[in-house]
Amino acid sequence: MLNSIQEKLVIRVPHRIDAFTAPHLSKDFELKIEQGRQIILDFSLTRTIDPNAADVVLQGLMLAKQRNAQFSLKNVQPQVRVILEMAGVLRFFRKK
Repeated sequence: MLNSIQEKLVIRVPHRIDAFTAPHLSKDFELKIEQGRQIILDFSLTRTIDPNAADVVLQGLMLAKQRNAQFSLKNVQPQVRVILEMAGVLRFFRKK
């Protein structure tokens, strides 16, 4: 039987995701993604993302799947969306 979502957690992504901030975001995922939890990445503050660091979002999605949690994106700014699309990250998320 599947667990229903018990808790919603919003993670506010920093203004910039790069080689310096990506490991911190990854650590945040490791600590906060739990079974049955709904994780929402809020990109409303994020203005730039390094294409090489974009895969941290994919790593979070894979960790959520392993832990039977939900993982979604919110308020992705156009300039960030372009990088996530080019990096192939968005194809793993359904559009709402």
